[in-house]
Amino acid sequence: MRPRASLMMALRHPVERGLTLALRRVARRRPEVFERLGEAGDVIFVVAPSGLPVAFRLRPGRGAGEVRVIPADEVLPHAARISGPLPTLLALFDGRCDADAAFFSRRIRVEGDTRAVVALHNTLEAAELTLADLLGVGPPLAGGLNAALAATLDRFSPAMREA
Repeated sequence: MRPRASLMMALRHPVERGLTLALRRVARRRPEVFERLGEAGDVIFVVAPSGLPVAFRLRPGRGAGEVRVIPADEVLPHAARISGPLPTLLALFDGRCDADAAFFSRRIRVEGDTRAVVALHNTLEAAELTLADLLGVGPPLAGGLNAALAATLDRFSPAMREA
């Protein structure tokens, strides 16, 4: 494993804990989000930002799910893998980027169970979650964090505004 990957894997536990707690917090506050997933609530998604030596293994678990950081090239059982630039993936999760446009323009790549990915996409689109929601940040910090993250995403991926 390369040094950068080794360092990221060594620091994974706080990231996993934070993202898992955020996932479960959303489930408590917005249970309808997880109900909308249907059968896809029990599958495992791998979200792999291109250029990073790690990926995120997401199991929604109908609200009792978890997020794990794994080496990007590790092959573990999963239903679907979604990969692309990190800013695009973040913008997809909070609805700032059109998933269909990102897919058809090949900014993201989807492998595996497309039905599960479509269910995840439709759920996220209907939920209207923000990046602060996904990171587990609530009021009063959420507004400032969302504005800062949106400005950062716009600066790194101006093409997303056109999608």
